[in-house]
Amino acid sequence: MTRRRAIAVLGGRPGNAGADTLRLAEMIGKELALRGYGLVSGGEGGVAAAANKGCQSAGGDTLALLKWNRLSDAEEGTTWALPTSMDLARSNILNWCGDGMIAFEGRYGTLTEIGLALDTGRPLLVLGNQPFLTAEAFEAPTCRVVPDPRPEDAAELVDLLEKLIEAGEQASVRPGAAVVEDDLADESGIGLRRAIPEDIELFRRTFADSAVRAWRELEPGDGVLSRFQHERCLVMLERNRPVGFLEYRTEADPGSHHIQVEALAVSDAADRGREIGTRALRLFAGSVFAAGRHRITAAPNANNGAALRCLEKAGFRKVGVMRAHERHGGAWRDALLMDLVPSDLADAASGPPRTAAGHR
Repeated sequence: MTRRRAIAVLGGRPGNAGADTLRLAEMIGKELALRGYGLVSGGEGGVAAAANKGCQSAGGDTLALLKWNRLSDAEEGTTWALPTSMDLARSNILNWCGDGMIAFEGRYGTLTEIGLALDTGRPLLVLGNQPFLTAEAFEAPTCRVVPDPRPEDAAELVDLLEKLIEAGEQASVRPGAAVVEDDLADESGIGLRRAIPEDIELFRRTFADSAVRAWRELEPGDGVLSRFQHERCLVMLERNRPVGFLEYRTEADPGSHHIQVEALAVSDAADRGREIGTRALRLFAGSVFAAGRHRITAAPNANNGAALRCLEKAGFRKVGVMRAHERHGGAWRDALLMDLVPSDLADAASGPPRTAAGHR
C-alpha cells in the first residue's frame, strides 16, 4: 500500500497571526488537500485552525498533536487528535511527521520549530516575516523563504515546497545533519551509531578522563551531549558494546562537501591501543564518501602521538601546521592539519585492519 503523504504546518496561535496570514493558511490547506496531502499541526487554533479548515473543505484529513492530554482540545472537524501531554516537546514529533513543513507567521513557539527544522535539514517553506531570524539562518538548501506570500499564490507555494521535498529525497546527505546511518559495522564488529540520552554516563566518564582531557577539553554535562545528539556525536561500538565517541562537524558552506573530525575518544584505558579508533574512522570515512562528501579533515595536536598514529593508520595525511589553532588550558596551541580523500582510504584499506588477539 502506498503511504499517504502529509505536510506539517507551523504558525501562531490565536492572536499571534494576522487575518492575511490566516487566509493564506486556509488557501494552502485547501491546495494541499487537492493534491492528496494530509495536514499535521499543533491543533491550537490560529494558523492550525485556518489550515485545517482549508484542508477539510477539499476533503483532506488532518492530525492535531495536542499539547496536553485532553481530546476536547482538538479543533472542530479534526480527523484525528493525538493528546501528547508533552507541551512544547511535541515540536520534535511535529518536525518529523510531515514530508515537508510550512511555517507561517508566529512567535517564539514557531521560531523554535523553524530552528529545529533547519537544524535537522527538513524541507521547509517559510512564509512571511520572521523578525527573530537573520537572513543567514535561511541559507540552508533545504529551506526557501517567501517574504510576501499571497493567498492567490497557494498553488505556486506548494509547488515550491514539493521541489524542496523532491530535492531532499534525491540528496544523499542533508546539509548540516548526520552523514552516518545507525547500525553500521565492519567485519571485525566495530560499529557506529548516533548518541542517545542513555549514553550520558559513558559520555561523562569519557570526557572526564585525564588522558582525554589532556587533548580535548569538553565539559561532560547533559547540555553538551544534547547539543551533539542530532548530528555531531557518534558512539563507537565493539560488537554492540559502547566503547567511545567520535565527534564531527560539517562545514558551514554547503558547497564545500567537507567534514571535520573534532574528537575521537576511546572510553576505557583497556580498550586503547587496540585500533578501535582506527577502524571506526575507516567506517566513518567510508560512509561519508558514499554519501557524496569528498574530504575529511582533522586537526590533532602535534604532540598527541596516539591521535596521529590512529589517523595515519586510517589513511589521513599531514598537510601542514595551523599555528595557535586551539585554546587549551588557557593557552593557544598549534595543531597539525591532516586530511583524507577517497583514494587515501582505498590505499589504507588495501589490507584488513589489524586487531588484537582475541578481539576479532
